[in-house]
Amino acid sequence: MEATIARLTRGIDARLARGSVAGLAAGLVFLLMNMGWATRSDLPAVAPLLDISTIFNVADVPDPTPENMAVGLVTHLTLSMLFGIGFAVLVPWFRDLRRLTLGAVGYGLALYVVNFQILGRIAFPWFREGPDQLFELVAHGLFGLMLVPFFIGMRPRDAV
Repeated sequence: MEATIARLTRGIDARLARGSVAGLAAGLVFLLMNMGWATRSDLPAVAPLLDISTIFNVADVPDPTPENMAVGLVTHLTLSMLFGIGFAVLVPWFRDLRRLTLGAVGYGLALYVVNFQILGRIAFPWFREGPDQLFELVAHGLFGLMLVPFFIGMRPRDAV
């Protein structure tokens, strides 16, 4: 048991740092995808920021104020970093590039299920009513995929 714990915690400081940077970078690209999709759907580019502000404000519908745009941005980037850190914890289980890639995409899809299908149904009704669900499913899978380059150099020699 001690050997397993030692193996999983080896290099954790570097993995967590990479996870926060990976989550931030992937989160920014993810946000740009959402902003582009919003404008394609005849919504303002800031619509995703307003959507995300409902998480922080625990609101049923977005309130289109400049303050809520900032709240949405900070909330989105913070969650993205936390999701990147969460993936970093899992990296030791992915022993090669194929598993790392599949694990990352699976992680992104799991985020969609938890965030939209579970939490959205329980606590955040706007997330099952507002955003395009198919787009969000694909975008979350891509979020996971965007984490991969940050961890390639850590498998398995550095991460485990």
